[in-house]
Order: sequence, then C-alpha cells, then structure tokens
Amino acid sequence: MSKSKKGLSFAEQVCKQARQELDACQGHSDEIEKIYSKLCFISRQIKVQVTTVESLLRIARSRLGELSAASRDLQKDLKTVSLRMDQALRALRNKEVDPEIQKTRQQGGQSMPHEGRAVLFDFLDEVRLQQLHRESNERMNRIQSTTTRLEELIYHFSEQRTEFKGYLTNAITLDESALSFAREKMLLQEHHTTTMAESLVSLANHYDQVAGVLTADIQPTDEELGVLEGDTAEVLVIIEELEDSLALVQATSEEIGVREHLYMTAYQEAVAFFKRIEALEPELVELIDVFKTADTLEGDFEETSKLVAEIDNLAIWYEEFYNSYGAMTVEIMRRHQAHQIQQTLVKEFTEKMKSALADEMHHRTVFSEKHDKYLPVDLCPAFADPPMQHEIVTHGSWRLPMPTRATLQLVEGRIREMEGL
Repeated sequence: MSKSKKGLSFAEQVCKQARQELDACQGHSDEIEKIYSKLCFISRQIKVQVTTVESLLRIARSRLGELSAASRDLQKDLKTVSLRMDQALRALRNKEVDPEIQKTRQQGGQSMPHEGRAVLFDFLDEVRLQQLHRESNERMNRIQSTTTRLEELIYHFSEQRTEFKGYLTNAITLDESALSFAREKMLLQEHHTTTMAESLVSLANHYDQVAGVLTADIQPTDEELGVLEGDTAEVLVIIEELEDSLALVQATSEEIGVREHLYMTAYQEAVAFFKRIEALEPELVELIDVFKTADTLEGDFEETSKLVAEIDNLAIWYEEFYNSYGAMTVEIMRRHQAHQIQQTLVKEFTEKMKSALADEMHHRTVFSEKHDKYLPVDLCPAFADPPMQHEIVTHGSWRLPMPTRATLQLVEGRIREMEGL
C-alpha cells in the first residue's frame, strides 16, 4: 500500500510536470508559427529592397560611366583650348605696341602722341572673354558636382550592398520544415504524455486494488496477493519509464524553446535590418534626384561644347591678331617705301614739266621776235594763247607715322626671313 501510494504520488507529480512542459511546448510552437509568418514576410520585403538597391546601383554605375566619359572628354577639350587661349593672351600681354605707330601725324609733319604705353592685350574685348570663361566654368562645375555626388552615392550604396549580402548569407533558412519541426515535436510530446497518462491510470488502478483488499472483509487468497505483489514490484519500473518519458518531454520542450528563441532573434535582427534599409530612403531619394539632374545635363554638355568651340575660335582670332600686328609693321614699312617712290616721281615729273615749259617759252620768244611783226593778230587769234601748264594735285594727307628703330630692325629681320623662305 505504501509503495503504491508513493508511486502514484510521484507519478502524478511527473505527469503534472509533463503536462506543464507540454503546455509550454505548445506555447513555443504557437509562437514559432506566429514568428515564422512575420519572419517570412519581412524577409521577402528585405530581399525586395535589396534587389531594388542593387538595380539602382547598376543603373547608377552605368550612368556614372557615361557621365565620366563625356565629362572627361569635355574637360580635356576645355583644358586644351584654355591652354591655347592662355598662350595667345600671354603673347598679347607681352607684345608692346610701337609708341610711334599710335601717333597721329597731322598736316605739317607734326605728330600727336597717344597717351601711355599700350600692349596688344589692351585692344581686346575682355567682357566677352570673361563671359565665355564664366559660363563654361559654371556648366563644367555643375557637371562635375553631379558626377562627384553620384560617385559618392555609389560608394555608399556599394558599402551597404556588401553588408546586405553578408546579412542574406548568414540569415536562417526559411522553409516549411521550420513549421513541420515544431508540429512533429508536438506530436512526439503528445505521444509521450499520453503514454505517461496511461501509466498513471495503471498506477491509480493498482492503488485502488491494494486499497480495496485492505478494506475488504474477506481475506485475499495467496494468488491475489501474489498478483498484487507482482504489480507493486512493477511500480518502480513504471516510475523509471515515467522519468525517462519526462526527460524526453523536457528535452523536446527545450529544443522547441531554443528554436523559438532562434526565430525570435532572427526576427528581431530582420526588423532591425529592415529599419536600416528604411533609413536609406533619403539617400535613395537623393540618388533618384541625381539621376534626374544627370538627365538635364545634356544641355550643359551641348552648350559647353559650343563654348569650347567659341573659345577656340577666339584664341585663333587672338593668334591671328598677334600675327597681323607683325604683318602691319611690315606693311607700314612697305607703304612708307611706296610713298617715298611716289614723292620721288612727283618731284621728277614736276622738274621735267618745268624744264619742258621753259624750253617751250624760249622757242616761242625766238619765233615772236622773228615773225610776230609780220603776222596780223586776227590771222590766227588762238596763236597768241599761252602754252598749257600741268600740275600734280595731291588728295588727302600723309599721316602714317614711322615706327621706332627697334621695330624697323624687327621688320627688316622678318623681311629677310620671308625672302629666305
């Protein structure tokens, strides 16, 4: 009776613990199902967001390649024409205008000096040149700033993408086995607890039988006592089986609890990771804005190309201006020489005309002394007309000044070079 009672009491405690473990396991299983659904949902969203970021990153890299190539070519062209312009301007700044050339020769041979010493650069329209440089620099700065910001965003998202891949690689695998695991474990626990309940019922029946014999008025037979003693001996075996079953139930409950903790931790990490992705929204919005800005840069590229061409044409014009100044000094010398030749011809022609007129007057005087007294005036009225006289009439005035000796030496050297060619 004592063994049966203690066995039954112990079995009840073991079964109670098993029931508690079963209830706890059911709670773990229910939580696993809830967390699994949430985890599946947020994991899908994470993959969608990561895929979106990767797509934007591919587009950004492609767009950056286009922008960088176009910007690099345009910067190269701008640098080339700017260098050419700088060289042309440097030459114009260093080329002093001959002070004599700027003098205005007045009638009578006097010259009016031009105030100050000038260089060829002083005769340029700086306003247009500054406008071209300012506009080209503004457009190039806009192109460069957009390209630079796109590079920064690509670097930022590349770093994030590496972290994304690390998370996805280490994330737990989500499939139907997660749910089937909990369900299978629950079925196993239910099987053990059912067996334990049956053992408990068996112990209770045995206890009732022993109690019944003790309270009965009839003395039990030896055979009945033998059966009761045999059943009582089995109590310890049943207790051991109940303890083993409880250990299995506890182990299963612990295993499901560990799995629940695992999924809960994964869910919390996924939520935190998803929030990190959501925190990228400002940068993603900015990336889209940079895409839009990049689309509007086509006009800047076209206009800057036109400005580069205009700066190049202007540099060519400045180079030709420098060369033309040198040609002008040569032309001034040529014109002075031509003027000198013309003056010589005028002088020679005037002297010849005077000499011819003197000879004519002499011949007429000799004729008149010999024949006029015999010839009536009305015989040939025009015969008494004086000889025609000719004079050279000069139109305009010679105001072209003579360059300085230094300029003349340069001109002579240049003429020798041209003759050598």
